[in-house]
Parts: sequence; C-alpha cells; structure tokens
Amino acid sequence: MILRYANANELLVSGLLDTGADLAQHAAVIDATYGQGHVVLFSNNPFWRAETKGSYFLVFNAILNFDNLGAGRKLAAR
Repeated sequence: MILRYANANELLVSGLLDTGADLAQHAAVIDATYGQGHVVLFSNNPFWRAETKGSYFLVFNAILNFDNLGAGRKLAAR
C-alpha cells in the first residue's frame, strides 16, 4: 500500500460522502505485482473532471518514479 485514507473524523465530508467511515483507513493507492511487472491501482479516478488537482500528481508521480516502485521486490535481510 502506498497511500491510505485518513481517519473518518479527518475526511472532508463532501458530495456523496456521508460520514467517511467506509473509506477511513482503507487503501487509496496500491502498488501490486502482476506477472513479472507491477501495476499501480487507484481507488479513485485521478483524472476525473471533478477531482482535485492534487490527485493528478498521484499519477504523475507514478509515471516519473515507475522504476523505483517496490512491488514484488524482496526486502534486505536484517
């Protein structure tokens, strides 16, 4: 998991979001293995016309740093 939603009491209640309890502490962006590569999964549509400009940068960051994402990589032994 790369990014997760905040606690329910910290989420902005707007539009169709009633309390935010369903989103609270759940994954917003995930880097998952797929075959020999990996994919970046977004829980929202970052390029939707009503999204904030800040969500565009989630995609731009994934594009710019695609080679440094760590899905499927083994952690160094301690």
